[in-house]
Amino acid sequence: MRKSTGMISTLVLGAALSVPATAAQAAPAAASVSTASACHSLIVKGNSLNDKAISASEARSYRKAEKYNHSARGKLVNALNECKSAHDARVLRRIVHDAATTIENAEILNRRAYVEHDRGAGKGALHNEYDARRTLHDAIKSS
Repeated sequence: MRKSTGMISTLVLGAALSVPATAAQAAPAAASVSTASACHSLIVKGNSLNDKAISASEARSYRKAEKYNHSARGKLVNALNECKSAHDARVLRRIVHDAATTIENAEILNRRAYVEHDRGAGKGALHNEYDARRTLHDAIKSS
């Protein structure tokens, strides 16, 4: 059985609702900073997943590499939407789009390497993943 009168939750709720007017006015500027931060964060996550795909491709685990490529491409597609308000948005979005396209090609080659036991396709996927790594490093520097 509850013994509290609910006074604590009332105090916490009242403190949360008493937002000063200056903080409410500063919210739009903080939103653009958080979008740039989200853009950078998604690019870094895509780069990390691409590194995992490279590691899996080097170990000839093409199915695992394909899954990492798919996840990395998803992060980069989300980054394209978040990077609309970045400093050099057009350049950054072009770089991220190029990396996403390269990773998509690597994903297709990894699928072919897994299904058809084609080692040449696996090597091609690995080369595409290395190209995407270089492109993503440029994107990280730009964001």
